[in-house]
Amino acid sequence: MQPNAEAVKTPYSYNTIADFLLSQPLTVDVEVDDEAAGCFPLKCIELDATVLYVGMRDFARLTIDLSPTEILIYLNMFLVWMRDSLAAERFCVVERFLDSSIVLLFSKKFGSKEPFFDALRAARWMGEHDELRFLPEMGIASGRVAAGFAGTPKEFTGSVFGRPVLLAAACAKMRPQDEAMASCITFPETEWRTRSFDELFPPLEFDHPEQGRVRQPSTWRLGEARSVDFASLGRIELRDVGNFVHWPPKITAKEKAREWFAQIKAKGFYKGGV
Repeated sequence: MQPNAEAVKTPYSYNTIADFLLSQPLTVDVEVDDEAAGCFPLKCIELDATVLYVGMRDFARLTIDLSPTEILIYLNMFLVWMRDSLAAERFCVVERFLDSSIVLLFSKKFGSKEPFFDALRAARWMGEHDELRFLPEMGIASGRVAAGFAGTPKEFTGSVFGRPVLLAAACAKMRPQDEAMASCITFPETEWRTRSFDELFPPLEFDHPEQGRVRQPSTWRLGEARSVDFASLGRIELRDVGNFVHWPPKITAKEKAREWFAQIKAKGFYKGGV
C-alpha cells in the first residue's frame, strides 16, 4: 500500500480546516456578545465524519530523555512521516497538530465514499511503514463534529470539536498490552458491523521468481470485541486490529533525533549560548 505521490487533488480537497471553512457555507456564522466573556465570532460547519487520532507514544518520556532541540527534531520527523502516509488519501482533507498528536478528518463532505475505510487505510499504512519505530497510538471514531474557528482577537485557527474526537483519542490510549503486537488500531465495535476483514486487510500477493504467483495471509489480525469503561463516556465495546510483523531493529526515531542533533552541533549550527 505505497502511497501514490501523483494523487490528483479533487474539488473536495483542502489542506487545512481553514481552507474548508473559507470555501463552504457555514452552519453558524454569527457574533456572540457575552456580558461576562466579551464579544467573539462563532463560525463553524457541522458534518458527519470519521476521526483518525494518531498520537506520539510515550511523548512525555521522550521529552524527558531528549534535549529540547532533539524532541523538536523527533517531532518534525514524525510529521514528515505522517505526510507520506497521507500522500494518496485525497479524502483526508483536514489535519490538526495537538502538541503530541494529529487529528485527521475523513468525510463524505470531502468526497470520501467510505470515511471509516479511508481512515483505516491511512492507519494501516502507518502500521506497515514504521521503519523508525514511532509506534503511534491510533484510534478511530465516527459521528457528528464541528469544524470551526477558535482563538483570541490576535489569532483564530481552525479546529475540530465533538464526541468523535474525544472517543478516537480515548481509543488510541486503550490498545491491548501485547508486546507481540507491532502496531494497533482501536475503534468502537459499532464501526465494524458486518465489514469484511479480507476486503480491508487483503492478503499480500506478489510474483516469486521460483514459486510464481504467491499469496501470503495478512499480517493483521482482528481482535474480539471487548468492553471498556471510559471516563465521561461510559462503557463502550471496542475492537482492535493488530499488526504482528515488526520492523528489523536498525535505528529508532529517538536515536535518529540524537544523531541529527549531534551533527548539527558538530557543524557549528547550534548556538547554545544564545
